[in-house]
Amino acid sequence: MISSNHTHLTVHKLIPEEMPTLATALGDTPETVISWYLLWTGSCQAWCVGNLHEPEAVVVQAHLMPAEPTAFGTSATAIAAIIPHIEGWESLLVPANLARDLERPIANAAGTLAISTLEDVYHVLDGPVTAIPSKPEVRLLTPEDEELLGGSDAFTSNDMGETIIAGAVVNNEIVSLAHTFAWSPEYVDIGVMTHEDARNQGFATAAAALVAEEIRKQGRTPVWSCGATNEPSLRIAAKLGFRETSRKVYIIPQKK
Repeated sequence: MISSNHTHLTVHKLIPEEMPTLATALGDTPETVISWYLLWTGSCQAWCVGNLHEPEAVVVQAHLMPAEPTAFGTSATAIAAIIPHIEGWESLLVPANLARDLERPIANAAGTLAISTLEDVYHVLDGPVTAIPSKPEVRLLTPEDEELLGGSDAFTSNDMGETIIAGAVVNNEIVSLAHTFAWSPEYVDIGVMTHEDARNQGFATAAAALVAEEIRKQGRTPVWSCGATNEPSLRIAAKLGFRETSRKVYIIPQKK
């Protein structure tokens, strides 16, 4: 246990064996699917305040994305107590109803008076894909396409499921990609990326449609999250039939 002198609350850094218990405590929702997956696979650091089964506050920091940890909880004070124990962060994604109360503690922890905020919008597709654009360049990819994907181990399998990837292949190169990013028992998060020169051609929409359709065939619900100012991503979600379910808020200290 780590005692926080700032708030006199006790902050506990989890060991890997405790992480599945915390994942269960977070619950299975569109907002928690990524953190749920990170905790279940042990691919993160995590801290909590309060009982592991009913914590007041939780922060999850992915090993691969340490700059953007995610906070959950019912107490801004408890979340603030965890912040001094996190290293390598540049922003904190927090519950929308606690964002105002966390602005000053986050700014103070970063040693600045200036912060900016950005809403993160969560969507689900709880019905059929409403549009599957006809793009001959776009198809589901298989392990035989590993070379196109740079020779990495892009296709993984675990207790939660197998990676689903769709891409736009132009001149034997992938210019747009949609893939499953994180799994939970109920939900699967989709990630999308497109080369700058290939944007506004419908590739990302077509690829995401194929991935979302495959997720629904497995009996799970696709999740789409993006910043509230990311108009291209919001348009894709709307075209495919995703509906907004909730929002969280990034609090971003401004560098001097």
